[in-house]
Amino acid sequence: MQAVAPVQSLRTRGLRVLHQPMPGPLTAIVLSIRAGARFDGEMPGLAHMAEHMLFQGTESLDQKELNLRAAECGGDHNAETGYETLELTFEVLNEDVDDALAILAEQFYATRVDPRRFTKERRVVLDEIRSYQEDPLDYLHERAWRAFLDDPIGRPICGTAQSLRAMRPEDVTGYLRRVCINANAVLCVVGGIDQADLRRSLRRHVRSTAPGRPRRGQGAGGRRSGTMRVGGGPRGQGFVARYIELEPSIENLLAVEVALDLVGADADGALFQAVREEHGFGYDVSADVEFGVQWGVAVLSASVQPGRTDALARVMDDVLLQSARRGFAAADLARARKKRRYHSVSASERRLDRALVLAESAVTGFPLPEEAERIVDGLDDQTILDCWQRALRGRSLVAVLPG
Repeated sequence: MQAVAPVQSLRTRGLRVLHQPMPGPLTAIVLSIRAGARFDGEMPGLAHMAEHMLFQGTESLDQKELNLRAAECGGDHNAETGYETLELTFEVLNEDVDDALAILAEQFYATRVDPRRFTKERRVVLDEIRSYQEDPLDYLHERAWRAFLDDPIGRPICGTAQSLRAMRPEDVTGYLRRVCINANAVLCVVGGIDQADLRRSLRRHVRSTAPGRPRRGQGAGGRRSGTMRVGGGPRGQGFVARYIELEPSIENLLAVEVALDLVGADADGALFQAVREEHGFGYDVSADVEFGVQWGVAVLSASVQPGRTDALARVMDDVLLQSARRGFAAADLARARKKRRYHSVSASERRLDRALVLAESAVTGFPLPEEAERIVDGLDDQTILDCWQRALRGRSLVAVLPG
C-alpha cells in the first residue's frame, strides 16, 4: 500500500480530533458519535430517529435554514446510523471547512426536537420501515437476524412500527443530550485543509460539554441455530441466507474476510460460481462480514425462483462443506490478498471513505486498512483455513424465504 500521511491527534475541550492531510481541494469531515442502535435501550429505533432529527432544526436554525446553510457549502452533507455509531458526514471545498464545522456543531450541540417536526419525521421513518418489508431479502434478513442474535444487536436499526409509534419527542431529546457530549465523540478530518486553519475553526466551534466517558454497549449473545423458514413477505422471489457466528478477535475476523473473498460473491468465488454459473438459480449473491465491538457474523445469501429454495440451500451447504474439506490453494489465497490490497488502497484514495474508516477505528478499536493489511500479511495460509473451518463448526442459522 502506498504511504499515507500520518494522522495528527488534536484534542479540543475534551473532543478527540483526528486530522490526516491529503493534498487536493476537498476535505471530508466525519463526526462519529458512540450512539448507534446498540445504545437504544428499551426503545428500538431511538438512535436512528435521533439521526433524522439532527436535520430538522436547532435552537438557532429552523429546518430550512439549516439545510440552506449546508447547501451554501456546496458539499455532501449526510448521516448514517449503525449498531456502533451515529455518524454525521460533510465533504466540502477546503475554504468551506469552517462553515461546515459550524453546521455540524449546531447539529451536535443544539438540535431541537420540535414536536411537529418529530411527528412528520416519524411518518418518514415508518415509510422507510415499510419499504424494507417490501424487499424480500430485507424482509428475510430482519427476521433471521432477530432470531440469530440477542438484543441489542438483534434488533433492527430503524426500530419497529410499534416502537416508533410509542416514541415521543422528549425521548429523542433526552437521548441526544446523553450522547452528544465531547467525550463520547470523535471528529475526523481528511483532506487539504491546513492544520492551522483547522485549529482556529475548532477553537471557534467546539463547545464545552458536561464531562463524561465514551458509552459502552452490552455484548451481543446468540439465540437460535439450525434452519428456520420464514412465512409471509413479498412473493415472486425466494431467498436463502446463512448466518455464521464469528469469534470477534481482529485476527479471526480478518482471516474469515480473506476466506470469504474466495468462497463468496465475487465472480471468482465458489458461491457465485455455483449459484449463478453452474445452477443458474438467481441473480442475487452476497457474502460479507458484519462486526462490531464484541460481536461478528458472516452473512451469505442468494436468490432463486419460488419452489427451489431447498435445492439452493443444499448447494450453499455443499460450497461451504467443500471449502472446509479441500482448503484453499496458495495461488487462490494470493489472489484474495491482492484483492484486499486493492480495496484498501481504493478506500484510502477517497477522502470521505478514509475519514469514515478513521472514525470507525477510533471509536471501535478496529485497525485502519493499512494496519489490517499488515495483520493479514502476517497470517499464514493454514491460519486462514483454520479460522474458516472453526467458523463453519460453530453456531449458524439457515433462513429460508420460499417466495
